Amino acid sequence: MSPANLERLMGTRMPVRAWHIAILLAATVLPVSASAGPSGRDGERIRVVYVAPKTAAYREIYDTMREQRVLERVGAIVGLVRLPNRLTYRLTECAGERNAWYAPENRSVTVCYELLDSIVQAAPRTKSPAGVTRQDAIHGPVFQILLHESSHALFDLLQVPILGREEDAADQVASLILLHLSPADARRVVNGSAYFFAATAKEEPIDKGAFADVHGLSWQRFYNLACMAYGSDRRRYRAIVAKGYLPKERAKGCGEEYGQVDFAFRTLVGSHLRVRPAGGQRLRRAFRSAFKS
Repeated sequence: MSPANLERLMGTRMPVRAWHIAILLAATVLPVSASAGPSGRDGERIRVVYVAPKTAAYREIYDTMREQRVLERVGAIVGLVRLPNRLTYRLTECAGERNAWYAPENRSVTVCYELLDSIVQAAPRTKSPAGVTRQDAIHGPVFQILLHESSHALFDLLQVPILGREEDAADQVASLILLHLSPADARRVVNGSAYFFAATAKEEPIDKGAFADVHGLSWQRFYNLACMAYGSDRRRYRAIVAKGYLPKERAKGCGEEYGQVDFAFRTLVGSHLRVRPAGGQRLRRAFRSAFKS
């Protein structure tokens, strides 16, 4: 996640307690009793670290994230994969940098308080013109970012071969997992993530530097997510096309695009899963159960 894009979204500072909106929503999806993956030897492959912030304004984020065990719940999703090494999730302050990343040298996913705070500030005060609620505009990108960075971790730890840009592949895997949640939860996360990509895109300069970046442009990420959603279930997500959020010409091939990602995930990651992905329903139930366990 590029901090430069997020910095342009910064406006009037909102109270950090607004973060509770997102966490309360997350709590409806992820009960407090969740654990970081399966118990026993494999469960120890997921490690979670909440580093107390020095900035007082982030203290409430720290307390609420720990109380609601947000990182543990993301770890429960990744815990469906048999990992060869321990993976650490870390929430920390980043000296003003709004960012999140996976570091292969120490096998860790780091998320900055500054990034979480900026997501809250970028969200609409109540509801966007397109009908995305403030809660979803916070909840969606938080989990999209965490699963995006988790995808980088899986590529590294499992030595998954990638054709094309790794950032695009990480977006695709994150979208695939999110779309395996319950219909209501998936819709909220997709809507919130799409809002964040669109909000970022409106302030994103289109210059040579943007085209040279390893990340796709925010509008590209928006349309890729919309296409994945529509391709996963055309009836459920028909409004994406009907309301003009996804061009009809792109929509025609979205079923095939979703199928390509689904096939690649099953082929390259499926053998590492504790649940055999045959037929789709068992894998879907496993993702949902991990999110709610």
